Amino acid sequence: MIYQIFVDRFASSDQKHQVKSWDSPVEGAINEFYGGNLRGVISKIDHIVNLGSSAIYMTPIFDSKTYHRYDTLDYFRISPMVGDEKDLEELVRVFHSKGIKVFLDGVFNHASADAEIISKMGTNKRWRGFGELTELDLDRPDVMEFVLKVVEYWMKKGIDGFRIDCANDVGMGHLDRIMDKIHEFGGQMIGEVMTYAKDWMDHMDGVMNYFFRQSTLSILNDEITTNDYVTTLNWMIDEYSQDKLLNSWTILSSHDTPRLSYVLGNEKKVRLAIAIQNAFPGIPMVYYGEETGMNGGPDPFNRSPMNWNQKNERFEFYQKMNNLRKNFDVLSSGKTKIWMAGDILSILRYNEWERFMLFVANPTGMTGVSNVMIPYSYAFDGLEMRDMISNRVVKIISGSISIELEPFNFAFFVPKDDISNYSFFKHR
Repeated sequence: MIYQIFVDRFASSDQKHQVKSWDSPVEGAINEFYGGNLRGVISKIDHIVNLGSSAIYMTPIFDSKTYHRYDTLDYFRISPMVGDEKDLEELVRVFHSKGIKVFLDGVFNHASADAEIISKMGTNKRWRGFGELTELDLDRPDVMEFVLKVVEYWMKKGIDGFRIDCANDVGMGHLDRIMDKIHEFGGQMIGEVMTYAKDWMDHMDGVMNYFFRQSTLSILNDEITTNDYVTTLNWMIDEYSQDKLLNSWTILSSHDTPRLSYVLGNEKKVRLAIAIQNAFPGIPMVYYGEETGMNGGPDPFNRSPMNWNQKNERFEFYQKMNNLRKNFDVLSSGKTKIWMAGDILSILRYNEWERFMLFVANPTGMTGVSNVMIPYSYAFDGLEMRDMISNRVVKIISGSISIELEPFNFAFFVPKDDISNYSFFKHR
């Protein structure tokens, strides 16, 4: 699990600068600082560990005029409000001691219009028309050399890689060079590509899978059919590099989108979205606060300070999903088949022989009943399958199961090979 931290809004510890009260509502000003910092992140490591995270991704930490810090002033200086290099080094050390990787946000397409480097390396283009974000002239060799020096500087601090902001704007050739530099230090590069990412996969180790997010939320809000959804998922299965897809961050929300409770409303829909996120190839990414049920519409209301007093059973659900992935490696490394049976969504994850899992879900508002055919040679007749969520048991009959699912319900079925003095999985 990747845990995304919006630094200014996650946690504050020993903050020496004047900031807004943590409990006050977000208004949206670009200088609306709440004072979240690196020491605050360190102070919440138990929360992050208990959730089951294997890595954190932090939004920009470098010097900037704004709370979001996507308008860099100095790429070699951490914002004083966020901390300093010693704080980052301690954060890396502490998180690595728990087996958690640390990713920084690499904003290399543009910088603050007021940054000194813009006078030397900038263009006359403003990113998507935002006047404060001036694009860097990455086609100039000296500018790319500067970017590579930035990457090298921070990789030497022990981080595990970068998430590249608006990667499709950076360009494929430039991404190749940045990725090569990150690989020199054994790191990884994940790109933000808010579209179908097939042609970008060769130039990154993986992507933030926004295409998955859009299609999944659309089916749960009855904006596309199950057939359309299966078609969309199979595009990715068929055309994305499988190694890269497995390494991509499967997202449902981020600092650039409304929160799950806002988009879906119904908690059963939210749970199903999270279940699909864990059944689909990739590494689930959780935006801070989703585990406590925080709500919030479009930017800036999706960026409220973390509500540390709010308790929600969704935290335990995330833990359950994470434990499922840890206990069944087919969810993190297996091959994938996706199809529909009536309105029932079926996802098969498999490696070999008895190592397979069948995920079935009803993404509609009506009870679904279907005979689900299972296109897998080791789904033997008479083999029982147990749902790892409810302990429900079904029996395979001639390569199929009969299933009834209530609206927005789901199951993760695995083989139950425990008949006395008999095994379904003999020598092949």
